[in-house]
Amino acid sequence: MQHRGRHHRGEFRMSAGARMRAQEILDAYEASGHLRRRSLCEELHEVCLRHSERRAVVAPDAELSYRQLDLTIAHWARAFLEAGLSGGDQVLVQLPNSAAYLVSLFALMRIGAVPTLMLPSHRHSELVRLARQLRPVAYIGGRDQLGFDCVAMVEEADPQELDIRLLYADAGPEYAGPAPCHRLPPLPGTADPEPPPLPVAGPGHRDAALNLLSGGTTSEPKIIPRVHEAYACNARAAALRCGIGPDSVYLAVLSSSHDFPLAQPGVLGTLLCGGTAVMCASAAFDEAFAAIEANRVTVTAIVPAVAQLWNEALEWYPAQLSSLRQILIGAARLDAELGRSLMARTGALIQQGYGLGEGITTFTRLDDPELVALGTQGTPISDGDVLRIVDPQGRQLPAGVVGEIIEKGPYTFLGYHGAHADDDCFTADGFLRTGDRGYLDADGNLVVCGRVVEQINRLGENVSPHEIEHFLGLIGGVREAAVFGAPDEELGERTVAVIVTDGPLDRRRVMKDFEEQGIARYKVPDEVIVVDAIPRTNIGKVDKEALRAMTQQRTERTD
Repeated sequence: MQHRGRHHRGEFRMSAGARMRAQEILDAYEASGHLRRRSLCEELHEVCLRHSERRAVVAPDAELSYRQLDLTIAHWARAFLEAGLSGGDQVLVQLPNSAAYLVSLFALMRIGAVPTLMLPSHRHSELVRLARQLRPVAYIGGRDQLGFDCVAMVEEADPQELDIRLLYADAGPEYAGPAPCHRLPPLPGTADPEPPPLPVAGPGHRDAALNLLSGGTTSEPKIIPRVHEAYACNARAAALRCGIGPDSVYLAVLSSSHDFPLAQPGVLGTLLCGGTAVMCASAAFDEAFAAIEANRVTVTAIVPAVAQLWNEALEWYPAQLSSLRQILIGAARLDAELGRSLMARTGALIQQGYGLGEGITTFTRLDDPELVALGTQGTPISDGDVLRIVDPQGRQLPAGVVGEIIEKGPYTFLGYHGAHADDDCFTADGFLRTGDRGYLDADGNLVVCGRVVEQINRLGENVSPHEIEHFLGLIGGVREAAVFGAPDEELGERTVAVIVTDGPLDRRRVMKDFEEQGIARYKVPDEVIVVDAIPRTNIGKVDKEALRAMTQQRTERTD
């Protein structure tokens, strides 16, 4: 099989100067001992040897010991090589939480290919834009992700848009052709698989292990390459802060294509500590509560909107959650009263955290007082992390004063891939500009206050108002659109679109048009308001404060 545009051994495009700076950064953190000069594959293999008979993964499609996990990864790596994949190939992965997802991820890493973790909610629009940036060789997807056939989405796309040469599906028929479709290799049953006939050479510890995706504030997804040794450092440090060990049983209810449930500490941090990762298809309370009881789950991670739903369900649902010791909360600030209620109903401690795919992770500590645990996002997880709050001129601000959060540390990424490769996201002295606003309290705990550039945090998904305004502008009859977030008890924030049109238009029409454009469902506005004119400030900018006030008045009248 011939491939064009390969990047050798998982490398990503950088200027010569940027590459030199990246190497200097890695050199420094290797010398300090924060980075271990080992790939994620090497680290997991060592864990599998130490804990061979312990339970590693529990999922709807398989239950694997560490020995079975290690051997299955090797078998799948060999199968991917035989199908024509090799080091440096970019591969789109869009699978549900499953054993197949984890084995695919590590098998691709094992051969030096670079998986890009698409979200289950991504549709044709995101697929095409990723393909344009990454020029992927292959796609691995699920036939039934909460009722949607992701593989069929790829099969029905214009081949010239994607130029994907190989498909893998977790179910359904195989077929030949210009882009043949293979079934993923079988997972083992109760017996161990036979060792693979030949060893597979692993990636370098400084290669890109995988690509995370960030919605950012633009229509093009930001592709975040995470280096093997740095991402391993991130997962280990998060696991240490959260008390993860061999006896931990971690439940993944959020999509593990997100950084938070994947490695903060997530399934990766749990596996690197010899614990058990339980994969759940969704965060629905009945499914999650059953998994907690059946597997004696000790820790899970959710977002505040899910916490609200679970807390309400616990008023009446007969759940047995006695094994649950802690609940990690991320992606948005948790209401303190909700936190207290959830702790009382579950008997579990809450650890709040803050993080982004590009770098810094903070968590409160297990022994923090309730005021800190419920009122802050804690402190950085590594002693190599440096966190500052600065004003628009880059001057460091004192405790209690809100500014932009900037950071650097051993696991901070080294730059974007693709359309955003040239983004100037670092300060002259190497700090990453996170784009988030917050402050440090007197004890150094971080309190996150929002975004420097507006985003909507809808059920843990970042929605860019600018992107939604662009999509609305493509609908016939829409002359102007303004999009913003409004507080919502169930979603955290709901997406509100105020539009000026040449004729009647409602949310059903918008939903239908977005679906025809192949846009992810979570980006469809939750509320569409048609007005004669959009209010503006005295300098001509859209007055979103006036729009929010108008929306609040409408909500109060409805209530």
